[in-house]
Amino acid sequence: MIQIMAGAAMLSSATYVPILARDTLGADELFVTLIVAVYAITSFVATYVFGRAGDIYGRRLILRIGLFAALVSFALLIVVDTLEGLFIVRMINGFCIGIYPGALTAYAYESKMPMGKFAAFGALGWGGGTLLSGFAATFEIHQAFLVSTLFLVGALASAIALPPLPGLHMRIPLFPVETIKQNMPIFVAMLIRQGSASAVWALWPLFLADLGGDDFAIGVIQALNSVVQVLFMAGLTDRFTYRPLILAGLVGSAVTFGWLMLVSNIIEVLPTQIVLGFAWSCFYVGSLKYVTDRNVEKSTASGLLQSVIAISGIIGPVIAAVLYTLWPSYQPILFAAFAMSIVALVVFRAADTRNEEQLKSADMTRVPDALLRPVAR
Repeated sequence: MIQIMAGAAMLSSATYVPILARDTLGADELFVTLIVAVYAITSFVATYVFGRAGDIYGRRLILRIGLFAALVSFALLIVVDTLEGLFIVRMINGFCIGIYPGALTAYAYESKMPMGKFAAFGALGWGGGTLLSGFAATFEIHQAFLVSTLFLVGALASAIALPPLPGLHMRIPLFPVETIKQNMPIFVAMLIRQGSASAVWALWPLFLADLGGDDFAIGVIQALNSVVQVLFMAGLTDRFTYRPLILAGLVGSAVTFGWLMLVSNIIEVLPTQIVLGFAWSCFYVGSLKYVTDRNVEKSTASGLLQSVIAISGIIGPVIAAVLYTLWPSYQPILFAAFAMSIVALVVFRAADTRNEEQLKSADMTRVPDALLRPVAR
C-alpha cells in the first residue's frame, strides 16, 4: 500500500507541476527545468542522509517521518498560485519525498517480498495516480495535487500499521566508501542512462501537450506505461538475476528514445510506452536486485541508488535547458537519451565484469560496516 500510494502521489505531481508552471502560471520551458532540478537536488540530499539513517535508527521510524513530511509538503501544492511559491514548494517536496525510499526498499526485502513485485506496486501507483490526477486536472489543475495529497494520507496510514521486523543495528560511516565501491557499476550505469532520460522527462508533459495531448490524454499515456511496468515487473523480472535485466533494460531504453524521435502525434506515442515500460521494469528491478542482493546494509545501498536517481534528475534538466536553448526542439534531447543509453550499456558491461573479476581474485566476501546487535524495527 505504501508503494502504491506514495508512487501515485509522486508521479502525478511530477506530471502536472510542469503544466501548472507553464500553462497556468506563465513560466517558460527553462524555468520549468529549474523547478524540476531543484526538486531533484533536495531529493538527492534526503535520500543520501536518510538511507543511512534507515540502517542506524530503523526502517519504520524513517518511513513514518518521511511520509508525514511528504504529506504536509504536498498539501502546499493545492494552494500555490505563484511561480516563486511553486519553486519553494517543489524544493521542500523533493527533500520530503527523498526521506523514505531507502528504508522502504530495505523493509520490503527483509519482509521477503520479491523485488519485482515490490517495484510493480510502485508502477501500479504511478499509473493509477496519474490517471486519477489527470481526470481531476480536467476540472482545475490544482485538483490533481489534492488527489496526490490524499494518496499520501493512505501511505502514512499504512506505515503506521507496519509491524516491527527483526533486523541488525548498524554503524554506518557518514561517507560509506565501501558500499559505493561495491555498487559502482550500477551507480554509473544508472547515472548515465537516467541523467539523459531525465532531460526528456523534464519537458515530457509539454512534449505530449505539443503533440496534441490534453491533461487527460497525458494521464492515459502515463497510465499505459505504468500498466506495462506492473505486468513485466510482477510477471517476468523475478525470474531473472540482475545482470540480464539491466542489460535488457538499457537496450530497451535506447529503442524507446530512438522511436520517440520519429513520432508526430499523440497516438504514435502510445506503442513507445509499451517498450519503455518493459525497459524501465528490467533496468529498475535489476538495479534493486543488485543493491539488495549484494549488500547487508540494504537501506544505505538502496538510499544511495535513489540518490543516484536524484542526481540524474539534477543533470537531466540542465541537459534539457542547454539543448533546448541551442536547438529549440525536443529532437536533440531525445537523441541524447538514445546515445547515452547505449553508452550506459557498454559502461555497465565493462565495469561489472571488472568488478566480478576483482572479487574473485581477492577470494573474499566483503564484510559490511560494523554490524552490532539484532533489534526489532
